[in-house]
Amino acid sequence: MHEKIKISTHTSFQPLEAVLLGQGVSSSYFDWVKDDKVRTPLNRIVEETQEDLDFVKKTCEDFGATVFQDKPLDFDQELFENKMAIPVPPIQPRDVHLTLGDKVYCTSTEKVWNYIYDIVEEDSIVNLFTLSHESGKPYEGGDTISGASCLKVGNRIIIPSIVDNNMKKFSKVFFTEKGYEIIETNDDAHTDGIMSMLKPGVIVSLGDVINYKETFPGWEVHHCEDQSWSKVAGWLNFKNKSKGRWWIPGEESNDYLQQFVDTWLNKWVGYVEETVFDVNMFSLSEECVLVNNYNKEVFGFLKKHKIEPIICPMRHRYFWDGGLHCFTLDLCRDGDRENYF
Repeated sequence: MHEKIKISTHTSFQPLEAVLLGQGVSSSYFDWVKDDKVRTPLNRIVEETQEDLDFVKKTCEDFGATVFQDKPLDFDQELFENKMAIPVPPIQPRDVHLTLGDKVYCTSTEKVWNYIYDIVEEDSIVNLFTLSHESGKPYEGGDTISGASCLKVGNRIIIPSIVDNNMKKFSKVFFTEKGYEIIETNDDAHTDGIMSMLKPGVIVSLGDVINYKETFPGWEVHHCEDQSWSKVAGWLNFKNKSKGRWWIPGEESNDYLQQFVDTWLNKWVGYVEETVFDVNMFSLSEECVLVNNYNKEVFGFLKKHKIEPIICPMRHRYFWDGGLHCFTLDLCRDGDRENYF
């Protein structure tokens, strides 16, 4: 058991020292499902997701970072008591936490995330819901502030339009008082599904979504070309069935599975049609970044800037609605808060 740690992280690219890795469900989680057309593909997702997470863990540990990870979630029959969708497992810590400076800001009330208190010293944990409510600007139901929807880059925080308006107003005052500059954009999706900051002055982006001339003046941006969903085989055949929310390759005609997921796992899936997640990268340092797959143009751009890509496939990112950055949460990085602008 590791000793509890203090948070210390200011960017997405300073050398990684400690990381929280998401966790899925146990191998027996879907044993109660009788229909083999449903149980078999779900078990494949569970098994292959665990294999992919294990590879990410080994890669981070080989780099020298400490990896924290909860045990796989076991099935609980009480999940059916209120006829509600089964709660999502703690697989994407970035979606409900923002690590910034010496704090981790929590934005979820789900008890599956309570294990953060077993990892991080309690004085490093801040509940943004409580602070927002006490400020007179309670959360109204938009997207919360998290490491997925906000960018931390030294003394600057970039917040997109998707964030709940009241929480955004509260956070602008709250973080400004802590010495941060708040930049708002018009982006209506999680920022880490749109772009990755790889080192000072270097960005990979899916398109010209953010106004980079204002938010990152002087930075070089590589725009990934020809990355639309029309290039993903099988997706267009299934998008109408899933309403653009999720996709499992090879199961496009499995109506039994589609009905089960939409009924019981609708909290697990998100809205994958909003972006292609291959830009959802996770940096170990300014010289090394984890990527989902090979892209000739992107790899050429990385080589130009002396950044080594390590391929860590997340085969079911279109089911979980997330990528490598979502499945990880940097807890400690070596470096101080700097002004990169």
